[in-house]
Amino acid sequence: MKRQAGLAFALIFAGALPALAESAYPTPTRDGRERIQRTGTCPTGYVGKGAFCEALQRDTPHAFPAIPGKTCPSETFRSGDACKAFR
Repeated sequence: MKRQAGLAFALIFAGALPALAESAYPTPTRDGRERIQRTGTCPTGYVGKGAFCEALQRDTPHAFPAIPGKTCPSETFRSGDACKAFR
């Protein structure tokens, strides 16, 4: 019984790992720059590094992946395939 519960937990946890790796929320790099999940073209002020877009400077305005077919929220504008804050 314990073995089955352990196996079920392992399968659930293994299935959750890709979801955790592909967060739509910005994550900081070691030097304080912002990194977002790449969904296409990176916004201005960001450079593509594999599956992520990484800010060129620490004070680059925040950005997040845009939802296809939707407009960006107020106080943001469309840049590449992302919504980016005015400042």
